[in-house]
Amino acid sequence: MKRIFANFKVEIVKRDWEAPGVFLKARKQFNYKPMDLSSIKLYSMILGRETSLIPNITDMSLLRKVKLTILSRILNAVYSVRKRMIKIV
Repeated sequence: MKRIFANFKVEIVKRDWEAPGVFLKARKQFNYKPMDLSSIKLYSMILGRETSLIPNITDMSLLRKVKLTILSRILNAVYSVRKRMIKIV
């Protein structure tokens, strides 16, 4: 992460309290020059692994699509129940 934002002025970094990760607030410097990030691998939700390429949604395996669809439906159901409970209170 430090390499990705090395040419930015980092103002705030906070730990994500819901999941592993961080929130970042950064600004481009006045003398901003894009960096070569081709050697940096990022986690792809589509592939389920680190990659340096930008995958297409069609690259996602059928099993991964099914898992993400089920997870999405579960999260939507939980969100709906939570939303209804908040209205009751």
